[in-house]
Amino acid sequence: MAKKKTSARSKKISRRTASQRFRVLLAALFVTGFLILCLVVLGHLRQTWHSSNKPLPKPVAQAPAVGDVQLELDSALWRAGISFERLQITSEPGMLKYEVRAPMPKRKTFKELQQRLAKLSSGLHLEAVQADGRVAIRYGQQLLFLVHFRPSKLAEPVSVRPRVAIVMDDLGHELKSARALIDIPLPVTFAILPYPSQAASVARLAHRHGHEVMLHIPMEPRGYPAIDPGPQALLHTMGTAELQGQLRKWLDLLPHVVGGNNHMGSRLTEQRESMIAVLEVMRERGLFFVDSKTSSASVAVKEAHRLGVPVTLRDVFLDNVREVPAIAREIQKLAGVARRRGSAVGICHPYPETLAALRQEAEVLREQGIEVVPVSKLLAPGNRRTVGKGG
Repeated sequence: MAKKKTSARSKKISRRTASQRFRVLLAALFVTGFLILCLVVLGHLRQTWHSSNKPLPKPVAQAPAVGDVQLELDSALWRAGISFERLQITSEPGMLKYEVRAPMPKRKTFKELQQRLAKLSSGLHLEAVQADGRVAIRYGQQLLFLVHFRPSKLAEPVSVRPRVAIVMDDLGHELKSARALIDIPLPVTFAILPYPSQAASVARLAHRHGHEVMLHIPMEPRGYPAIDPGPQALLHTMGTAELQGQLRKWLDLLPHVVGGNNHMGSRLTEQRESMIAVLEVMRERGLFFVDSKTSSASVAVKEAHRLGVPVTLRDVFLDNVREVPAIAREIQKLAGVARRRGSAVGICHPYPETLAALRQEAEVLREQGIEVVPVSKLLAPGNRRTVGKGG
């Protein structure tokens, strides 16, 4: 009996000892886990502290568009009195070389150019060496432009200011946009639709303030009738008599018209017989024609030359993107075309954004030596009547 009691007591002691050992093990595991957690947290805090004390990375300069840099360079040369005829531009991998038959301009020219380049990108830098007559424009370490001034002993060509004409289409619906356009100090040509109720009033207002007036002639586009050029538009299915009768009716209704251009017309301007009918009326009335070039297959210019109608064509649509910065870029693109060719024609519309961009760029064009003229000033020689601020 005594042995049984001793055995039971031993088992009880053994269970109590095992339980105590288990608790000690659990406590040890808890302490170990807690210490590991503390070490992890401390390591993270240390890394965060070191990171917060590191200098922030410098912002990366935005890469400029080469065309924008070239525009600023060309403008600086124009302001210094160097015409495009004095430039020889060659292209090499990654850069453009300018050979300029003129003395190197004063330091002020390049200081102003550097300021303008800095607005395009902080990574652009200009280096001018007066002794060598060389100017380099770099983006970082990359050489973009190398300009070498070589005074010529030969007679220099007479400098001719590049000229642009700006035509505003789709006018005539109301007077507000017409008045806003008149307030901009540019001789913009008014292209007025014949069917809106305010068309004649807009024409008289434009003429009174010295702007040229054109008839914006509604013509059939591809996609007609889903794409609608307006009531009584000229269609390729009309015969000569019908086309000419409708055009004469519009010309009789709209005062002070000196020329015309096509409203839409991507289909009609491709049709030789239709365009002959239109241009015969223009010749009959002593008017010129501007091909808006809504189709690359237009025959308007070819037939106008053949019939003896003064003609020109659109080079740039200015407001395909209705945002002021985008329109301003297209205006500068138009100026660039004029510098290369001597003249250029841009077409736009009476959007608020377009009016704002024209107002913004008017002074810029003047500073760049670009002359804005009525579109009649850019026609090939021929019998024509002209009026306008730029006359």
